Amino acid sequence: MKVISSPRQRDGPLFSAIHRQRPTASLLLINLLRDTSTPILVYLAEQYGLRRVPGLTRQALVDRILRQLSEEVLRRLEDDLIAARYGSLSVSDLLQLALEGDRRRHGRAPRLEDMPADDARLIEGDARRWVYTMHGYDVIIDLDRRYLACSCPFFQFASRRQALCKHLARAFTLVPEAYAREALIDLLVSRGYGGPDTPGWSFDAPKAA
Repeated sequence: MKVISSPRQRDGPLFSAIHRQRPTASLLLINLLRDTSTPILVYLAEQYGLRRVPGLTRQALVDRILRQLSEEVLRRLEDDLIAARYGSLSVSDLLQLALEGDRRRHGRAPRLEDMPADDARLIEGDARRWVYTMHGYDVIIDLDRRYLACSCPFFQFASRRQALCKHLARAFTLVPEAYAREALIDLLVSRGYGGPDTPGWSFDAPKAA
């Protein structure tokens, strides 16, 4: 009798689906997009090469942007969103936003007028680090380390909540404008939109000498 063998069974499926890996977006970018209005999201999607799809909700637009744009383009979009929010603001405007944020979060914030600029003395300064003395307290802004320090009694409390004191607020008005804007924008972005993967600032309150 002739035996007809059954077809050999494959170890795996005949076809395997190829899934496109979703680009990795930072939580910072996701939060920026969620804080952007629907018309602006529609505009951005088109500007970055996505075809208009009528009727999408804001969340659907966010998901589509995150899913269909490359990581490189998403990084560029993140920079553009930050520039759109803060790029046209002066140091005074940015500092006011930071102080208002402190007041909303903690119920109080220092007044810049309580620390006259004439009472500040520069002890050390280079391209990205400055040390001042103000009313006997040492004040440090270090951009490369993302480091802020003041030895005043108020900052002993405020530093634990990552809030500014009047001496640090005044120091931001004294350092070169381009660096002050860079630091304040970075501080506002990390506070308002950052996540665990966002580089933050260190707030240090050394004891007065």
